[in-house]
Amino acid sequence: MLKLVGLEKNGAVANEKILLDANDRPTKFLIGLALLELVCDVTLACILAKTVFKG
Repeated sequence: MLKLVGLEKNGAVANEKILLDANDRPTKFLIGLALLELVCDVTLACILAKTVFKG
């Protein structure tokens, strides 16, 4: 099981999100993060292609 944990200033757990379940399968939250990352990467590549690498 893999978790993403947010802590408060005193070290107590504020919130946690489970990324992999007990069977080491990705959760919907992890798949959503991966899709968000993919969309951001493609968007940045398109912006760079139209501006910086304009031939």
